[in-house]
Amino acid sequence: MTDNAQSHGSIDVLDFPGADDLIAAGRVEPPSAQVVEAARAQVSAGPVVVPLQAPRWKQSRSRRLLVAAAAVAAIAAGAVAYPVIGVGESKPPASASAAEFLNRVAATAAGASQTDAPYWKVHVEVDNEDDGQRQSTSWFDREGHLWFRNSDGSIEKPGPGGKLKAWPVGDEFLTWKRLESLPTDPDALERRLGDDVFGKVSILLQDAPLAPEVRAALFKIMARTEGVKLIGQVEDTKGRKGTAVEFTRRPGGMKDPATGRRTTFPPRTTRLVIDSESGKLLESYDTAKGMPDSRATYLEVGPVDKID
Repeated sequence: MTDNAQSHGSIDVLDFPGADDLIAAGRVEPPSAQVVEAARAQVSAGPVVVPLQAPRWKQSRSRRLLVAAAAVAAIAAGAVAYPVIGVGESKPPASASAAEFLNRVAATAAGASQTDAPYWKVHVEVDNEDDGQRQSTSWFDREGHLWFRNSDGSIEKPGPGGKLKAWPVGDEFLTWKRLESLPTDPDALERRLGDDVFGKVSILLQDAPLAPEVRAALFKIMARTEGVKLIGQVEDTKGRKGTAVEFTRRPGGMKDPATGRRTTFPPRTTRLVIDSESGKLLESYDTAKGMPDSRATYLEVGPVDKID
């Protein structure tokens, strides 16, 4: 990561029945025809380590979020081994129902309008055991410069040489302007993402200002990722209806090149709640060791003409 780029990653997920069995076995059998049909009926009935930087007045990060951010950064730097499955195990394919749903969302995302707005706004509520619940509002421009709303309502402007808003892609962190060069072909885009494809796709879908074709390609990549499961219709913390998909990573770790010290990460499950009518991500949860880890609820994400 460059000196002028910073990414704070948190991918939020809920626990789900059978997580321990999935972690232990490393494989889930495809759903029955009856389950697939039930899931399709639910979907058709209605809608379905994140880059986030807090203001200076509240920049304390929980240990869990720090680990998530460190994991994302380490993956981007090529210093982490984070296998999705154990060595020698077969990879469970994405369920047919999950692939069908995500490909449908991809078609919706591709039809969205391109924006020429100068700013992107992110209003998000996060909740984790260490820091509790809080909301954060930020804006950034195409060069990555950040503005924050402070607790007193004032807006903190970016200072000289300040950190830039950026997202992990391959071994780089890209600002809005550089995201515009991402390929729209799913195969080419997946090669650019590098390791931990599901994690990086999730982070980009959370709040990145992407071209509609790139966003569609990300959903197509997720649709063919081994192990992605369709959970079905749910409500997020704010009562908004969405459709949830889940993915569980196998245990992994990170080795500090300088000290040789190794940090071990437990299996983590990510649940994403998606609005099928807009293709927007409503909420994300992380679960580790069978316990809720953190949540992010995206209250407003999109282009704006001014900062206010």
